[in-house]
Parts: sequence; structure tokens; C-alpha cells
Amino acid sequence: MTGSIHGKMMTEVELFLIIIVGLFIVAALAFFMTRRSGKQDDDAATDYAAGLSYLVSGEKELALDKLRQAVRKDTTNIDAYLKIGDILRDMGQVDQAIKVHKSLTARTSLRPSQRLQILRSLVDDYEARKNFKLALETVQQLLQIKKDDLQAREKELEIYEALGDWSKAASVYKTVAKLKGSEDKSRLALYRVEMGKQHVAAGNEKEARTAFREAIKIYPQCTEAHLELCESYIRSERNNDALETIKKFVQAAPNAASKALHRIKDMLFEIGEFGEIGNIYNQVISKSPENWQAFLALAELHEKKGEIDQAIEVCQRVLQRNPDYVPAREHLVRYYHRDGQDILAVEQALAMINSKKAQE
Repeated sequence: MTGSIHGKMMTEVELFLIIIVGLFIVAALAFFMTRRSGKQDDDAATDYAAGLSYLVSGEKELALDKLRQAVRKDTTNIDAYLKIGDILRDMGQVDQAIKVHKSLTARTSLRPSQRLQILRSLVDDYEARKNFKLALETVQQLLQIKKDDLQAREKELEIYEALGDWSKAASVYKTVAKLKGSEDKSRLALYRVEMGKQHVAAGNEKEARTAFREAIKIYPQCTEAHLELCESYIRSERNNDALETIKKFVQAAPNAASKALHRIKDMLFEIGEFGEIGNIYNQVISKSPENWQAFLALAELHEKKGEIDQAIEVCQRVLQRNPDYVPAREHLVRYYHRDGQDILAVEQALAMINSKKAQE
């Protein structure tokens, strides 16, 4: 009986010792694992920081190597994965970039801000791949998360422009402008011009002219809209309408017209209205009296017609109001020489040289 009790007590003591030893082993393992994990986390953070440093200094291959080491040690570092994909895209390895970024979207523990960053990178990947369909679909995912996201809207606009979908581009631009608090009418007008050009390419001149007129209505100073409308009339053999369009353009936007004088001159030649060129130049000068380019264009027209005296007079008018305008003196040197007045030509050349020295 006593032996039985003694044997039972020994068994309980042994069991207790086994439990104690087991707990000690578990605690020791936990301690060493924690230390190892902490060291690994520290190593991952060091590699990540080094990768960012290399990236800032433009050493992308070294950055890529360090970031890859970081994610091998810490697979939860989403930003490191993002940057790995971005670097791969920048290095031309677009398919690999897509693979990296797309794999991140499958993670269920992502914060909304992280998901937005991943989708933004994917949009850039698809754009680089010229896969605008998938880029646009990814932008729509972004907008489902954050409807008024300016960056996503700007990307959407960029994609529609790349696709040549000018109607949708115009619509998205209005949203972008609203988010920014300012709207550029000239840009909206140019979208209309591009729509008109597409109609021209399809042989629909009437629809094209409607688009060009809408562009002018949006932004009366839109040079391209006026000129495209004029050229459409010429193609349709409506020369009187073309001439009226040029006159209205000069009336509405003399400064813009002065920058397109060569194209205007070519169109007037094409419709047989060479005599109107001088009138157009004078109209620009009348509306914009400090438009020196228009003065010189008029002087060159007189020169071509053999009217050297008138050409000289135009340049003198410019120099009376703007003595430092070198192009006018350059023209005068040529005109005086052609007219046999070489002493005056030399005087203008010296004045031009002295003016340049004074500015140095």
C-alpha cells in the first residue's frame, strides 16, 4: 500500500517536472524566435531605407536590389512592392511591373489608401503598355473608391486624349476644371477643333464646320478654329465665306491673327484675293498698334510689290515708337541698300550694333 502511494507520488512529480521543462522550452523558443524576428524586421527596414536612398539618387538598379531584399524579409511592406513595380516599369520591364502590382490587388488586408496607390501604379503600367482599355478600366476602379479623386480624373482625361476621344475628353476636362476651381476656355475650344478635324478626315465638311464654329463660340481667340473653318470653306469652294472668316478672325482676335499671317496669306493666295493681304495687315495694325510683326509683314509685302519707299516708311513708323526693335532696323538696312541709299544702310547697321552693345 505504502509502495503504491510512493510510486504514485513519483509519477506526479515526474509529470510536474516534464511540464515545467516543456514550458521552459516553449518560452525559450518564443524568446529566440522573437529576437530573430526582431532582427529580421530591423534588417528589412535597413534594406528598405537603403533602397529609398538609392532611388532618390537615381540609382535604380541598386534601389531595386535593396527593395527586393527588403520584401524577402518583410512581405507586408506594400510600399516596397509598389516601388519595385514602378522601377521595373521605368526600366522598360512593363509586363513584370504589371505582374508585381496586380499581385498586390489580391491582398485582403489592404488599407483604402494602399489600394489607391496600387491602382494608380497599374494605370501607369497599362499606359506604358499602350493598353488604354485596361488603363481606363483601372481608373474607373479608382473612381469607385474615391469619386472626386483629381489625380484619377486627370489620368482619365489623359487616356481619352491619347485615344482621340475628344467628346469624352471635353466632358472629363469640365469635371477636372470644377475640381481645380478654374476652367481654360481655350482648351475646351481645341477639343472642338479636334472633333472637327475628325469630321474632315471622314469627309464630313458640314459637321466639321459646325464643330469649328462651336470652338470659336467657346473661345473667339482660337486661331486654329478660325483657320480650320476657313480651309473647310476653301475645300468646299466657298471662297467668299473663307474671306469673310479671315476678316472676322482679324476683327475678333488681331493678336492671334498676327501670329498666323503666313497661313492667312497662303489662303488668300489660294482663293485669288492677293489684293486683300495688305488690307488684312493694316486691319491687324489698326486693332493692335504695337504688333510689330504685323508691321514687318506689311513692309515685306511692299518690298515684294517693288514699293521700297513704302516698305521703308513702315519700318520708320515702327522705330519711331520702338527704337530698340532690332528686326525693323535689319529690314531697313536691306531696303536702303536695295534703294541705293548705302550711307543710310550703314547708319542703320551701326545703330543696330550700338543697340546690341548697350544691351550687353
